[in-house]
Parts: sequence; C-alpha cells; structure tokens
Amino acid sequence: MDSFELIDLLCVVDACASDRSAGRLISMSKAVEELRVLTGDFVSSDEAAANALSQVALQRGCAVLFDEQPGADIVGEL
Repeated sequence: MDSFELIDLLCVVDACASDRSAGRLISMSKAVEELRVLTGDFVSSDEAAANALSQVALQRGCAVLFDEQPGADIVGEL
C-alpha cells in the first residue's frame, strides 16, 4: 500500500464490490483497472496494485477474486 493513496484504494474497493448472496465480492482484475484509471498509474505492477487493493477489500469485509485477465467480466457471469 506504500505507493497508493488509501483514499484511492477505498474508492476503488467500494466502487468495484458487488453484492452477492454470499456477501460482497471484488474482482481484482476490474479493481486494478479502475485503480489505474483513477490514479493514472500505469507503471506499478499488477501484483502491487492487487496486493494493496486486496488488503483494503479484506479489511472492509469483501471476498476477493484473483482473476488473471484484466478486463475479464468473470463476476458478471457468476
């Protein structure tokens, strides 16, 4: 989380979390994409962004889906 602002991470997690019968779920590929657009940071690795986002998501009570393809709409197909 060192290279990302906490407020940006919170905004992305809240915007990307979708409510399901099993609870709130967040797709990391979608969240990483949204974080890049919000911050303009296209240099940081996907892993660094996903790690920072997943820490915030888990603290906010979300289930985290580590899907591997940026832009994949896996959550929409569930």
